[in-house]
Amino acid sequence: MRYNIIFKTGLILSIILFSGLFGCKKETEIIYPSDTEFNNEIKVNILGYKSDAMEPFISKDEKYLFFNNLKGDNGKDLFYAEKVDDTTFVFKGEIQGVNTTYVDGNPAMDSSYNFYFISTRNLDTGNKTLFAGKFENGTVTNLQEVQGTINIPDLYWINMGVEISEDGNTMYVSNAKFNAGENFPNKGNIRFAVKENGEFNIPDNESYILQNINTDVSVEYAGELSANGLELFFSQLTLSDPPVFKLLYSSRKNIDEPFGVPVSITAPFKNNVNAFVEAPTLSKDGKRLYYHKLENDTFSIFMLSRY
Repeated sequence: MRYNIIFKTGLILSIILFSGLFGCKKETEIIYPSDTEFNNEIKVNILGYKSDAMEPFISKDEKYLFFNNLKGDNGKDLFYAEKVDDTTFVFKGEIQGVNTTYVDGNPAMDSSYNFYFISTRNLDTGNKTLFAGKFENGTVTNLQEVQGTINIPDLYWINMGVEISEDGNTMYVSNAKFNAGENFPNKGNIRFAVKENGEFNIPDNESYILQNINTDVSVEYAGELSANGLELFFSQLTLSDPPVFKLLYSSRKNIDEPFGVPVSITAPFKNNVNAFVEAPTLSKDGKRLYYHKLENDTFSIFMLSRY
């Protein structure tokens, strides 16, 4: 079955484009405590690259910036750049071995260079969208579908985002439900799985660990785990008119505890409370947060510093 999906960002831009036409349900915005640690927004410069840059991911060794475009000749594709400094990267081109004429995006990689991403290439034969391979020198080899109960068997549900822990043993995904014929999800949340015999399976304590993360009134997605596993950064969208985007993070004292009540990172919205901001990714030391933001009709990557 082919899903009628138009991927444009970590979620879907059609939420905004069609919200007035389709009359999105007006949900009540959730108010969270405001963060005071992340400030000083700076636009990231990717030398040699001029198009939209979205869904950033900083590799665990901080050598690479992975990202995807908005839409090119082959649809949505994956690219990479090498680090010069915290806000400057040199564009190296497409990531070889991953791009198709379908949607290919949302990159992630563990410390052993196991590379993960989302692709719609096999939607005609099922609803698996998680793929993995081995990254080396700009090329991904041994490409295969991710196996395990992290894949959603239910009709119209798909995984739209992926994050992997530094040790490669825990995977976070963004899943979403699409009604037949619609281009935007009406439900979405964050889930996680642990690696068992090469598969990623949802553990029994999943709802306990994520009890403060997912809501019934908003879509939670684009999860990003800190290197020590004690913080979860993510995006949230409230389907109101206009839609409300948030960048949130939640902390815990040890990995066996639930993540706590989220905190709202307000710096990217300082000049525009309705800013289109998504897809957080964190440096290994937790001091720099990257994300994409829409400005002047172009998506660019920005960085905040933690003080």
